[in-house]
Amino acid sequence: MFVLRGTVVTMAYDGAVLPGGAVYVGDDGLIAAVTPLDAVPAGFENAPRITAGGLIYPGMIDLHNHLMYNSLPLWTEPARKVPWTSHNQWGGAPTYSSRISQPARLLGAAAGRALLRYVETRAIVGGTTSIQGNPRGAVPPDNDLVRNVDSEKLGTHEDFIRVSTLVADDAAALAPYAGAVAAGRGFIAHSAEGSDPKLRSEFRLLEDVGVVRPQLVAIHGTALNADDFSAMQAGNSSLVWSPFSNLWLYGATADVKTAHAIGVRLCLGSDWGPSGTRNVLWELKVADLWNKSEGVFTDEDLVRMLTSNPGDALTEVWPRPVGRLERGALADLIVVRRTAADPYRNLIEATEADIRLVVVGGRARYGLRSLMTPLAPAATPITVGRLSRAIDYGDPSVSWKTVLADLEKVRSNPTAAATRAAAVFEALVASGSSVPADSFVLLPDMPAPELSDDALTRAAAPGPVVVPPVEPLTTGRAWFDAVDANPFHHGLLSGLRSYAS
Repeated sequence: MFVLRGTVVTMAYDGAVLPGGAVYVGDDGLIAAVTPLDAVPAGFENAPRITAGGLIYPGMIDLHNHLMYNSLPLWTEPARKVPWTSHNQWGGAPTYSSRISQPARLLGAAAGRALLRYVETRAIVGGTTSIQGNPRGAVPPDNDLVRNVDSEKLGTHEDFIRVSTLVADDAAALAPYAGAVAAGRGFIAHSAEGSDPKLRSEFRLLEDVGVVRPQLVAIHGTALNADDFSAMQAGNSSLVWSPFSNLWLYGATADVKTAHAIGVRLCLGSDWGPSGTRNVLWELKVADLWNKSEGVFTDEDLVRMLTSNPGDALTEVWPRPVGRLERGALADLIVVRRTAADPYRNLIEATEADIRLVVVGGRARYGLRSLMTPLAPAATPITVGRLSRAIDYGDPSVSWKTVLADLEKVRSNPTAAATRAAAVFEALVASGSSVPADSFVLLPDMPAPELSDDALTRAAAPGPVVVPPVEPLTTGRAWFDAVDANPFHHGLLSGLRSYAS
């Protein structure tokens, strides 16, 4: 247990901000008190008292991602001169397999544990404490670096959430999900991704099978209109907005102005490396850029999209609240250096350099060495851009250097890696199990057009695969230059460079 002192941005319903406040974090991974709102709890008399040196916020929740692909660079199809209109199109582009699905699949098969640690590190350096989008295959434990929304059990044996990445095209395919929702489980589903109005039928199918309820989290919804948002609001469902990916691929994004006016709960998600931001902290900046021209949201509204709003969506199915700093909530929180007078503008304008501490489940996992040392003495050094930080992977044999070394082993010799991975998959087929007991294998959750369904369990990669160097953890000049080169967003995303200056 420990006490973290500073200005507490609670994200409570009343928007309370507590200068000179304190968050009491218990050994059970929960918030025991937030003063001066609550009385000081018993048992904290000798707990370490840490001066945050910044603003204390709830940890950020990224409610839409595809983690397996986040070591890859931004992708455009060279021959494509106009935006796509549907999610059904770009998976068949000429370079999609060689540049996205094949390298991701090889890394997932040959270095799955290192790949997941890399993408979680990339998330946590931006202040993310919970992230959606686990790959298929091996399931990470609850005590990994960040909470994995899809598989998080919160110390129970419950399976709280179902996920559908590829869109179902008939009611029969959705029947298992409808049954889960009826039993109180959560359902995270891609729906109506693209600009083609015909994609609205995907959401109507969700309505038809009865899953437009509080447990539904619909991802993208770029083709939806006011009637759809009214149905979503009536069901108290949530919509995840991924403006960067939408603009990158389709040149348009969801009609969040109408959704907000109707009262739909809006959340943010950074999607994936090939068409998304580094982390949800940068997706917040995309939302801010969009909002500067549209004037729909307050700064507090935007910050709620990655704290209390997704927290409320998850609390529909999780037994503990998250996304707010309040007594009894999960002790997921971050400390951010103060650079702006307004606490919400402060987070919007923050970059990775401003993240001072990240706590997940009451455990300090990443931050300044001065803050990590008293809370996590076993944490190991990590260099993030030009920053010196410390990180705790929960395993003394693991460091940032070993993570990078495992990934580089695959990149430098993909043929040997494919041979090793093929042997694992052959053992998988022979045993009839989903994942070999002694392996941590990640399988793709996005289209892999070079494979038939059953071939996923037969080979790690077909033929030579070029694995690009892993992307830097921080958002920098090369990434901004790549953003500038894509005309689909009509220059809007080029404004992201200003947040790094």
